[in-house]
Amino acid sequence: MKSYISHLDSKIIEWEEILKTGAFRKIFNTDPESGSDTSLVRLPPEWQGPAGAHYHSDFEEALVLSGDVNLNGDDSLVAGSYLYRPGGIVHGFIDRSVNGSNIIIKMGASTDLISVKDPLHEYEYPHPGAVLEDGRDHIVHLKTETQEWFPWSEEDNNVSYKQLSHDKKTGAQTLLISITKDYVGSLSFADDHSWEWVVLSGDIIMNDGVGFDELSYSYRPSGCGSFSIEGSNSGSKMLLWKD
Repeated sequence: MKSYISHLDSKIIEWEEILKTGAFRKIFNTDPESGSDTSLVRLPPEWQGPAGAHYHSDFEEALVLSGDVNLNGDDSLVAGSYLYRPGGIVHGFIDRSVNGSNIIIKMGASTDLISVKDPLHEYEYPHPGAVLEDGRDHIVHLKTETQEWFPWSEEDNNVSYKQLSHDKKTGAQTLLISITKDYVGSLSFADDHSWEWVVLSGDIIMNDGVGFDELSYSYRPSGCGSFSIEGSNSGSKMLLWKD
């Protein structure tokens, strides 16, 4: 299980290179058993992925924060683009970034690049015998900016959400959350779920008085106690995982 982290300021984390690929990351949290991690990844301008066609042994989930990423040679992801790949999905035929990019990436296991010497074609597909059973759909490119916002609850129209993906087996979800400027309330999270989030913009204030700003992170496993977001001065956008 990932470690309980009440609050982490990503500015204090050092950048490290990912498997000599020219891409860099700041790791927010890692599960010591599975190797699953949540990271901020940075691609420099004119980056090109060196791996070629490959797959990962477990899932890969990503939300582009800024810049551009061209995947498979024909699909440009920009700010707000989201993808979800179950383990065993072949991709990476041509990966490049002209202007550089910042991306939140969550991996289901330690980052690995399993090469595919002779891919069947140059669009994403499940590698025979390698795909893990997964309750979430394979999402090649979700343009979240075009999705509709829904109210978090009938009682509070100052908080809204977009569902990015949903595990039909476990009920786990990945969500975008929007909180209005000068929010005062009590957005409560029960301790019968695990909650993980990154503040993408703005700020939030927790019930214990701790403040989060841009690219601050938290992970709170089930059973650690309920908590709530009590306010936001400038408004906020958050990437939230509910397990």
